[in-house]
Amino acid sequence: MTKQITICVFGDIVGKIGRKALTKQLPIIKNKFKPDLTIANVENLAHGRGITEKSLLEISDAGIEAFTSGHHVWENKMGAPLLNSPKWSARLIRPMNVDPKLPGKGWVKLSIKNQNIYLLNLQGQLYMPQNGSSPFLTFDRFWQEQQPNPDKDILIIDLHAETTSEKMAFANYVDGKATLVFGTHTHVPTADPKILPGGTANITDVGMVGSYDSVIGFEKNSSIKRFLNITAAPYKLQEKGLTEINGLIITVNLDSHKVTVLKQIREIVDI
Repeated sequence: MTKQITICVFGDIVGKIGRKALTKQLPIIKNKFKPDLTIANVENLAHGRGITEKSLLEISDAGIEAFTSGHHVWENKMGAPLLNSPKWSARLIRPMNVDPKLPGKGWVKLSIKNQNIYLLNLQGQLYMPQNGSSPFLTFDRFWQEQQPNPDKDILIIDLHAETTSEKMAFANYVDGKATLVFGTHTHVPTADPKILPGGTANITDVGMVGSYDSVIGFEKNSSIKRFLNITAAPYKLQEKGLTEINGLIITVNLDSHKVTVLKQIREIVDI
């Protein structure tokens, strides 16, 4: 029998409605695809801004095993300390190419089926509100320091970025080194999952887990108000209704270390 590992990733989980949808649907998704590792982006987990221990526990208990994030992850004062806590820091990461004084770390090394899996979080530079160093050069430093072996190790990267051009350029830059590069932050799933010439699986943005009748997961009228009035009026979140779950499944052959399955997940559930 061919040795393989299946990995499932989900985009930004937005608020309570996103958590409830994933909790409801994840057992069905896991039963169908039988992933060995399940990852989700949690920067919008607690009411759309950052994380709390309660919200992390909720999705951890539901079956999410590792957590990436983005620039919003520090915005909840209750959540920022979790990034350095022994309980969470072995499987919770934040972009590594931002201020090193901020809590948290940018990558972790996991072991699944005696297989090394590096999980790395980077942030784009274009049109992002938080200044950061180049994700390209930061990746190069990581590669030189940790020296993962593409023929033996699995390397998964969440690139949290605004522009499709930066995400696509980065994926091609690491082609043949990374196993999977998945984009997050824009909350809109792109229709371009592909395996690049060097073997890296890629999707420009995996999408979100959040309200379907919304503007990127937030109540649409509160979002429209921000544009009409050109203000930073607070976003609102819906508590119930149709919810979209966006993710990606990959299967890696452990003999060749090539991705043999790449499948987009998009499901709509009623909460």
